[in-house]
Amino acid sequence: QQLLRQNDLVDFGDQVLLAIHLLARHPDVLAASRQRFRAFLVDEFQDTNFAQFRLLQLLAPSTADVTVVADDDQSIYKWRGAALSNVLKFLEHYSAVRTVVLTENFRSSQSILDCAYRLIRFNDPDRLEVRQGIEKKLISRADRIQEAPHFHAFDTASSEADWVARTIRQAIESGARPASDFAILVRSNREADLFLRALNVAGVPWQFSGASGLFARAESKMLVSCLKALADPDDSLSWYHVASSPLYRCPMDDLTKVLAQAAKAHRSIRHVLEHLDQDASLSSALSTAGKRQLGELLSDVARLLEFSRTHSSGQVLYRWLADRGYLAQLGKGERLDEALQLQTVARFFHQLRRIEELVGTSLPELMQHLELFQAMGNEPFEEDDAWADRVQVLTIHKAKGLEFPVVFLVGLVQGRFPTTQRRDPIELPEALIKDLLPSGDYHLQEERRLFYVGMTRAKEQLYLSSAYAYGGKTVRKVSQFVLEALDLATPSPLAKKAGLRELIDRSAAPKPLPVSPAPRRDTPLRLDPHGVDDYLTCPLKYRYSHVLRIPVMRHHLVVYGAALHKAVEEFFKRRLREEPMGEEELLRTFEEQWSSEGFLTREHEELRLAQGRDALRRFFARQQAAPERPTLIEEKFKCEIDDLLVIGRWDRVDRHGDDVVIIDYKSSEVSDQAAADRRARESLQLLLYALAWQRLSGRIPTRVELRFLETDVTGQARFTEQDLERAQHVLRDAARGIRAGDFHATPQEFACRWCAFQSICPFAFQTPAP
Repeated sequence: QQLLRQNDLVDFGDQVLLAIHLLARHPDVLAASRQRFRAFLVDEFQDTNFAQFRLLQLLAPSTADVTVVADDDQSIYKWRGAALSNVLKFLEHYSAVRTVVLTENFRSSQSILDCAYRLIRFNDPDRLEVRQGIEKKLISRADRIQEAPHFHAFDTASSEADWVARTIRQAIESGARPASDFAILVRSNREADLFLRALNVAGVPWQFSGASGLFARAESKMLVSCLKALADPDDSLSWYHVASSPLYRCPMDDLTKVLAQAAKAHRSIRHVLEHLDQDASLSSALSTAGKRQLGELLSDVARLLEFSRTHSSGQVLYRWLADRGYLAQLGKGERLDEALQLQTVARFFHQLRRIEELVGTSLPELMQHLELFQAMGNEPFEEDDAWADRVQVLTIHKAKGLEFPVVFLVGLVQGRFPTTQRRDPIELPEALIKDLLPSGDYHLQEERRLFYVGMTRAKEQLYLSSAYAYGGKTVRKVSQFVLEALDLATPSPLAKKAGLRELIDRSAAPKPLPVSPAPRRDTPLRLDPHGVDDYLTCPLKYRYSHVLRIPVMRHHLVVYGAALHKAVEEFFKRRLREEPMGEEELLRTFEEQWSSEGFLTREHEELRLAQGRDALRRFFARQQAAPERPTLIEEKFKCEIDDLLVIGRWDRVDRHGDDVVIIDYKSSEVSDQAAADRRARESLQLLLYALAWQRLSGRIPTRVELRFLETDVTGQARFTEQDLERAQHVLRDAARGIRAGDFHATPQEFACRWCAFQSICPFAFQTPAP
């Protein structure tokens, strides 16, 4: 807390507590807040803590319009302060409340629901169903095949993991299901490693939501080794990894000889390579290809170290990959494993940017904190990614709120699930505990609720599995929750054992993966105006940017435009909140959003900074002379058109009576009015913005505008019903090609010149030699 105060920061808990203090100590603020907020809806109320409930009580008096949605059987966050008794206290505080019990379930089959209900009733009589005398037995309204949950016991944890991976692989190969239909749910992050290795051996693509997910992948390990090799030239392990990686593919026989010489001489690999011309014996023993690759590694590191003087760590790493042709090679591939490798690299660069924002962009600053971020970093689950055809591996806590056709609930043994309760080093006296203590074992009840949540993530098929050995000499007992859910007196004494061939196959290299799939047709295709424009410009560009998500270093025009855009956005947001922004603060916001990425020289960057400041000073002067008050700023939208989900955000929307104007800001230099009007009229982005507004409001916007900040020129256009019909045809054409997996290249001189992927695209337009 002291560090937070010193740095003028607050955490999530502080936000709630400070709000409580403000409302409790300032009656005028409380009265104004109650006047402003008339109705309240709180979802997942069983997961609220005492502070959050107190905030609700302050804002919403006992006579207010308040709705809370809660399921006590899914209260699984006591470890972070959730108070299940808030539900009971809500009923006491808001005495006029009407209780509505929701018993229709549109996710899971009845057979899964019945087993889950049988399990959770072991928490009686502390459940609301008993305390309140209500009926909570869920009735399935989903049209599902009634397949009872399966239970499988194995001799070892490795056998269990191999069986799960093999079962998934067989379903994918047979065409029965895509990889994204499957989820493997574990009790804790550390239990996932064995299953991730088994999926790798089976050649099954996966995504892990745990802390090690991103950094556990081979591509990430290679990139970390690259950074370490630059930061510490004497880190022989990292040099060895880089030399043997796809960046150099140095013959292993040569690498082994170099490593042996380094160990013999008590020197680093770098030192051996730098003095190779002085070691005739080693030099003659290396192949020509090996000496060439190792020489390139040595010179690349020296060149990149010099490059790092004036560039960020991310820029240095990107230059290394681009110069070695690594990104271009993966971009050419059509196999799923190549697509997944590129996506991993893209996620790594995204994470790298996050780290640089916090600790600095230089290599020494980054490396001081990289291992910490590896330990705490998270790979977010992207549920809206239509291309994420991967098995999801998650903890049950992370899976809450999600659903999957097939779920494997694994590692189900006593001591793991339920976990063994550990006593707090300093226990809180019962007299100070605000939560209502249950009559039963509260730890066991919380674990049982967690098991219930895991079971009810499954829509169609649920597999429960355990093993008798998880390392060590202890023979594990099957989890009592399995017995309770399946109504078994004792587990089957027979455990599936791995055959000799299966034991040998565990050391096999990963199997090749199938061809990269097109987006699934049973889910809406999400498109945004930028994606549509990219596809129409060049389908291969769309694949690089939106499917493979190849990382690119931002062009200086993008950096410049984004900083200008953010400054204008904050200016108008402040105006809407009645918090005027001065000129100096406007310029400071612009500078805070600035990045040195992509500029040609320091002089070039300073010139653009000055131009941006001048543009914002003119903008500020115009706003002082004739203040504008937008209706919406940076407003997100989402609308359905056929089987498409069109998403995006409007920069600005102004409403004056029946007139609606959609405004987009541009940083490009357009000084001619006719050219500006033509740009607005031909803008696909503005056309799709207008279509979204018409779909959501029922009316076509009065006009659309492009405002060029550099030149103070505004281009205008008015779209008709025929224009919007044309926009729908454009959307359908793009969607048809994307769903068909048609990503052919359409090289054109102008488009290729400004394309971020020009350096790696094998089809990029080349200007003919004179």
